[in-house]
Amino acid sequence: MTEEIPIWRIKYYPQSLEQVCGRLEIKEALKNIITQRNFPHMLFIGSEGIGKATFASLFSKEFLGKNFDANFKLVYANIPLSEDERTQARSEAYVSTSKIGSMAGRRITTPAFIQVKVKPFVQLKALGDVPFKILVVKNFEALGSNQQGFRRLMEIYGSNCRMILITTKISSIIDPIISRCQIFLISRVKFENFKNLISEIADKEVLQITEEVIEILYKISKGKISQAIDILQLCSVRGNEIDKNIVFENAQKFKNDQIKNLLLLALKGDFPKSRELARKIVSSYKYNAHEVFNNLLIEMNKLPLSKYVRCNIIDLIAEADFRALDGRDDDIQISALLSKLCLFSENL
Repeated sequence: MTEEIPIWRIKYYPQSLEQVCGRLEIKEALKNIITQRNFPHMLFIGSEGIGKATFASLFSKEFLGKNFDANFKLVYANIPLSEDERTQARSEAYVSTSKIGSMAGRRITTPAFIQVKVKPFVQLKALGDVPFKILVVKNFEALGSNQQGFRRLMEIYGSNCRMILITTKISSIIDPIISRCQIFLISRVKFENFKNLISEIADKEVLQITEEVIEILYKISKGKISQAIDILQLCSVRGNEIDKNIVFENAQKFKNDQIKNLLLLALKGDFPKSRELARKIVSSYKYNAHEVFNNLLIEMNKLPLSKYVRCNIIDLIAEADFRALDGRDDDIQISALLSKLCLFSENL
């Protein structure tokens, strides 16, 4: 581990499509598109943490070349807008000039996310020697009913900007969006490719690791490379020889400590820090809301709490988990629970 880049997932992050672990068919398809210098809007589908955004970013980088910085943008559909951004969206609404029909005199507003995050980028002409700009939208399903507004944007500005939409839930994407996109199913990396990458990292970091341990690491991380590299780095602190007990211990201990700290921050009433940590946990381990709530429940039962406090926390977690069944945005559901825990802490 070097002093310049202490985090291995950054140190070994692929710098080109060729360096991406496995998924040869997808890489070949994307390379052909780069050669042709043209492609329709695209929809990347796959489980959390599988590498969809990595593929999209590296593809865009190679397609746009030296003009990448000026013509590329990555936005997250599931991250709430700031108060300033919401104010900006409201200020840019306008009154219809139509004097007849249902729209006469009505105030016309574009969904805030599209108005603030997307429209300013897609409206500007592409800079440099590129056919069009590229916009990547992560967690696209979080737009919900606003997908119709996004569809109109795809049609109006499609010649100036191609869009790569990323989702884990194709069932939450409306048919008009799907029909306008070339679909890529991003699968989990095969074990053989995973083994080769982990073995290469182990050699560079002077670690001793067997194929059996690599297979366990593959199962624990569910083939998610960044998560596997994080666990491997944690294991390396204990020494150069990595065995299965160390892998199991570090994989579980790190997750448990993070969840425990999240619960303690909420019970101290520190909502901003608890929400920040929750987003970090979700990003690192690709948890959905249900998994976060379940782990909070497990860690809560380990704390020395009174019966009254324990029962109230269980009730809040159960209610949040029930609401998350119909919720589209995990971040909102998790933040709502944390806010209630913070309010409850004021009575302790």
